[in-house]
Amino acid sequence: MIELLAHIQPIVLIIMLIIMYGVENLFSYLPKPANRNSQDLRNFSLSILALLLNAVLSVLVVMVLELAAIHQWGLLNRVSLPVQAKIVAGVLLFDFGSYMTHYLQHKVPFFWRFHSKHHSPLHLSSSPELSLRPMDIVLAQCLYQCVAVVLTGISPTAFVFYSSIAIPLLILKHSNIKLPHWLENAGRLVIATPGWHKIHHSSCKPETDSHFGDVFSIWDRIFGTCGQKKPLRSTDTWVNVRKTFSRKWVT
Repeated sequence: MIELLAHIQPIVLIIMLIIMYGVENLFSYLPKPANRNSQDLRNFSLSILALLLNAVLSVLVVMVLELAAIHQWGLLNRVSLPVQAKIVAGVLLFDFGSYMTHYLQHKVPFFWRFHSKHHSPLHLSSSPELSLRPMDIVLAQCLYQCVAVVLTGISPTAFVFYSSIAIPLLILKHSNIKLPHWLENAGRLVIATPGWHKIHHSSCKPETDSHFGDVFSIWDRIFGTCGQKKPLRSTDTWVNVRKTFSRKWVT
């Protein structure tokens, strides 16, 4: 089962992109830009490059996972817990580390220089999510994952479970869609829903520096990095932060 999940993740990612792109065109939450087709073509081209880079770097992450399991590195390999409890703890610890990494990407100028590309599109769409700079992928994904595996001792099983949740959610929460009110309100109590994450892509700086959770929204609630339930300003145009050497925001 675990091996199957690991093997089908790239397929799931591609299917999610196709599905969400179709849903966005039929039921857009916010108006589509006039140049949507050319913008999407560019973004999907960059996404292919990002996927190829991820595929190469994932080999390194898998190697670290195997070494950690063999040598019993990390916290969870030092404590005695039932297997199921270790899987749950591994998923939570890994996501907490991802939350902290995302926080640092916004607070540390060196990291922001690369991460700002992700915030530069002026319109909501599922396609820009994978259009990350190579260094952003190396720092925030490969490097973080390798370090987190060594520190937490997350098992390969827990890692695959986490990835199987994070990958579809990655596309969903950046899509130009609006969930039914009841589903959005219930979902955001636990996970980063599209409405919850849209606040993070606001053109208002305090809002952009909030809602950092990648999978679970609980970290933002625990550490006080969540605020508005809805953006103070319309998010039909995201903040343009192309000048990545200085943090200049739309005010």
